[in-house]
Amino acid sequence: MRTAPCPAACPAAAHPVTAHPAAASSAVYRAARLLPLLAALAALVQAQGTFPFDPLQPGNTPLTPLVQPDITVRPLIPGLVSLRRPSTGGPVTFNLNASTYPPAQFPARYPSAPQPFNVFSSASTPWSVQMEVRSQPGQGGRMLPPRALLYRVNGGPWLPVAEVPQVILSSVGPTPGWLPMTVEFQLELQGGEVGGEYGFEVLFTATALP
Repeated sequence: MRTAPCPAACPAAAHPVTAHPAAASSAVYRAARLLPLLAALAALVQAQGTFPFDPLQPGNTPLTPLVQPDITVRPLIPGLVSLRRPSTGGPVTFNLNASTYPPAQFPARYPSAPQPFNVFSSASTPWSVQMEVRSQPGQGGRMLPPRALLYRVNGGPWLPVAEVPQVILSSVGPTPGWLPMTVEFQLELQGGEVGGEYGFEVLFTATALP
């Protein structure tokens, strides 16, 4: 028995589509396999509060998961100020002898050899180097006052020595390694001093300020 072909104007409803049982079973199988993946993604979104990435945005990549470190390294650098004198070299002496004294006129100044120091700072706060000069009894208990000395630092201007501790160098923050500091003294004589040996005790202190 033959069936006449459907004319071109035949409505589509006249040809119902019937789903194949095998195709429906395959779709259900694929959906079942996606369920664990969707459950894991939902748990990730709930834990992070947001989607880890938007695959529709160009350049977006998944967030890198946090990795717990095996150890934690925490260096502690002390914040301090330090002062050193590379070589002691004995006491400070002046170019004062029979060929230079008495001078042609007073007051007269007599220099000493430069005294090298180094200062280091790892402090983030201001710091300073102080100098204190104390007169020491000489022959017969006689002393010269500290104001008989002048000083300068790193080739700067000559300044009178005070009878109290005075700041001779200051800065803020760390230094680029050991900073050179050269101190020079001059002895100024007025012409009325008694001949003999005199002495001074000089104390340097490096301090970090609050």
